[in-house]
Amino acid sequence: MTAQTADFIRLDAPSAGASEARRAATPSARQVALVPGALVPILTLDLPKGLRGETREQVARRQLGDLIGQGVEAVEMRPFYGPRDKEAWTRALVVGRADMERWRGLAGQACRAVLPDYLALPAGENVWTVSATKTGIMARLGPEDGFSAPRPAALAQITRALAETAQKPHSFLRLGDDPLPEIEALAEAHGIPVLSDIAQADARVLAHGELAFDLRRNPQAARTRLRARLLPWRWPAIAALIAAGIWAATQMVAIDRLTRHRADLTRATTLLVREHFVPTGPILDIRTQVARALADRQAATNGGNTNPDKAGFLDVFGRAAPVLAREGATIDLVRHNSAQGLRVQLVLTDFAALDRLVAALQAAGLTVLVAQSRAGDSGAEAELRISGGTL
Repeated sequence: MTAQTADFIRLDAPSAGASEARRAATPSARQVALVPGALVPILTLDLPKGLRGETREQVARRQLGDLIGQGVEAVEMRPFYGPRDKEAWTRALVVGRADMERWRGLAGQACRAVLPDYLALPAGENVWTVSATKTGIMARLGPEDGFSAPRPAALAQITRALAETAQKPHSFLRLGDDPLPEIEALAEAHGIPVLSDIAQADARVLAHGELAFDLRRNPQAARTRLRARLLPWRWPAIAALIAAGIWAATQMVAIDRLTRHRADLTRATTLLVREHFVPTGPILDIRTQVARALADRQAATNGGNTNPDKAGFLDVFGRAAPVLAREGATIDLVRHNSAQGLRVQLVLTDFAALDRLVAALQAAGLTVLVAQSRAGDSGAEAELRISGGTL
């Protein structure tokens, strides 16, 4: 079933002589139930452009309260919008709660939608549709407006709309067999043709999103039900977010502490290197520059002798230092005397690391003797005797 061939059924109260079967009939799943449009007016509100969603509805409801006074609790409001202003709507369908409850009971949940009768009129851009009813006139002033009202009120609304609109309709589409001489006279006065053929007027039924305005759907009630379902999850979610925030803050503090500690070590090391090894020039690679400075000093001390077996302790330490640094040794003390030679007290993670260090020093051409070793609080503590030849 297309929108053009939609099956409509009115929910007006049956006449006094209606049968019980007719009274009990409810719309089928293929039908659209229509209610009196005079009881569901479209009101225009003055809403800020920047508001969206629920906030916009709340402001609209406050304005509605200002318009109708204390009876605002007795009505329901539905945003009404056209294809171009779904988020920035300025009009609302207003319906009495008592009427809506009665219509919900009559319509049930099977039918396609419950709509005010004027939304069943065909609509098109720059086409105003009018149709005579037993109680007055139904009108659709383009896809984004409409009403049902007694004839005098309807004619007054159409006249005012013609006076206020910036772009007059290209045509009036008159439906039904009942004549509307007042509309035809009004159209003739404004030079607007009156058509009776829907195809000629380029107007369509339910082709502009009208089914989205099903009066049974209450956006505010739906949000209230959703909020009630989500409420039990709110506090666990907040607690999880707080825990995640605390953990992230703790990690940031730890990272900041490590960064400051590293910067302090780098600064202290640079000062020592500047004071003792590289007094001038840039310090680019501390290990390489210190090793080179030690080698230069040893060469000067030994008169240029580079024989490893006869090298001085500075040369031995300069060769051992890169190996010690590479193997992750923490040096506590370096001593030298003519009797015992170069002695280095250091700390490693474990005794396996100590074995790897001894092997690495020996691979570098040094002679190593583990004078003593023991397990300490920080790992394996040892004292090594290192020389460039036979101990």
